[in-house]
Amino acid sequence: MIRNLSVGAKLTKKTTSEEKNTEEITELDLVDLSSAFQYYVQNSPRKLNNIAQQEIGRLVRWIGPEREIKTITPSEIGSYSDEFAKRTSTDTAPQKVAYIKKFLTFLKTNELSSGNLASHLRMKKSNVGKITKKLEETKGEQINLTEAGYKDYEKQLKDYKSEMPLLADEVRKAAADGDIRENAPLDAAREKIEMVNSKIYEIEAILKVANIIDSSSQGDQIVIGSKVTVKNHQSKNNHEYQLVEANEANPLVGKISSVSPVGAAILGRREGDEVTVSTPAGEQVYTIDAIK
Repeated sequence: MIRNLSVGAKLTKKTTSEEKNTEEITELDLVDLSSAFQYYVQNSPRKLNNIAQQEIGRLVRWIGPEREIKTITPSEIGSYSDEFAKRTSTDTAPQKVAYIKKFLTFLKTNELSSGNLASHLRMKKSNVGKITKKLEETKGEQINLTEAGYKDYEKQLKDYKSEMPLLADEVRKAAADGDIRENAPLDAAREKIEMVNSKIYEIEAILKVANIIDSSSQGDQIVIGSKVTVKNHQSKNNHEYQLVEANEANPLVGKISSVSPVGAAILGRREGDEVTVSTPAGEQVYTIDAIK
């Protein structure tokens, strides 16, 4: 909620001779971040839309509403860039960054901050939408999936779609709970909807161009979809892998990408072949014991 600016905020004004009846602000004495935010919202030349207020409000809450502006450091703004990237879609990030930068520039212009904090807010690569970008680059080319991988995507899609009505209900409840500018539950619910919508789009796009591969018809060579047992000469340990495309890779369950060091080395090889793989720990030699 916007507070009265008489608390923690003083204005010094003068009237220029060139512009009659026009007051120009020459000095702002806004000590804490919350007061600066409130003043900025009330006095922006153009009325700030809800998204702009929400994004600036998130920054204020993350740093601390009562925080003295002069003590905010560039490294804190850099850290916020990391936090911002984790939750923001690549589609909406540029505009949201622009809203925050304008506020930080306002702090510098009025000599409220100790430096140009806006220059330290950078739009880093987001974890949201990476597959979308890949799909745009390939422009509809086929994506090879194993049958299990295809079914896993179908299950994810079903789960995400079933989650949407619950998230929409959360947004409605949170929106009815006070001032939207300082409504953390509403912000969180909207962010979750944005992320889920992005995942639904990505998965639907993948399934649309997916090609289910049949590794059983590829003879005795290792191909995408092959299940392989290899022996590491150095550790003497056996490892079981399934070779898949990068978008399906999950090393935790033994699915390795065809472009990973081990995957690239064994692709196209046969049972009994030895391969040498360069790793950070040095060269590792593997023997292909079995292909399924």
